[in-house]
Amino acid sequence: MAAEDAGLGLLGFFRCRVGGRDVRLAPAPRRLIVTVALEPGGLGRESLQGRLWPDAGAAEAAKRLRQSLWRVRRDTGARLLAVTSSRVALAEHVDVDLSRGERLARLVARGAATSAEPDEVALLGRELLPCLPEEDVRAARDRWDLLRLLALERLAEHALATGDTTGAIDLAEAAARVDALAEASHRIRAAAHLVREDQVSAWRVFTRYRRLLDKEMGLQPSAAFRSLLERDGRTLVS
Repeated sequence: MAAEDAGLGLLGFFRCRVGGRDVRLAPAPRRLIVTVALEPGGLGRESLQGRLWPDAGAAEAAKRLRQSLWRVRRDTGARLLAVTSSRVALAEHVDVDLSRGERLARLVARGAATSAEPDEVALLGRELLPCLPEEDVRAARDRWDLLRLLALERLAEHALATGDTTGAIDLAEAAARVDALAEASHRIRAAAHLVREDQVSAWRVFTRYRRLLDKEMGLQPSAAFRSLLERDGRTLVS
């Protein structure tokens, strides 16, 4: 069966599909696949061994890598990984949801895309492997969060600019779930409520964000956010 039949899900929770069926993997081969999938172009064997088994000696780590590669090959039929004597990478045509999400987010971030389908927005709303604590996963998660936050904010801004206040609010709420302390998403939500002449909801958004920011960081919202709440010469905030 061709490599195109293989896919990995890293957003939300780990999933592996080969030939139209879900494949359950033991922790060691799953960890190997995740580590390789998070590195475009793969990793050298020695580097991979060092990440997976940092406390093992070189010979023992090499042995464990061979065993894990054998298990992956046994369970996936050699459709998932491209393995050479010096390097391990994903097979060329393996579909990875994180890669699709990153491509979309970069298109939005540079203005090449101004809208997204519901399933694409859902992709941007998913956290990268939230249950895995490893340092390299956390680093990749931080990068993904920054990228998807920017994309969701840009989509929300465009929705607001085109008069889609409901879409702007939904997208801004999705961005706030990525980083509740980032101001832009709250400001967009408040602006959308004001376009709908709903000053009460705009005020609630502002005050809840102000309280959160003060509690967590000891800071106050920007002057731009405060000025947004001014109407008819009367400020709604103090």
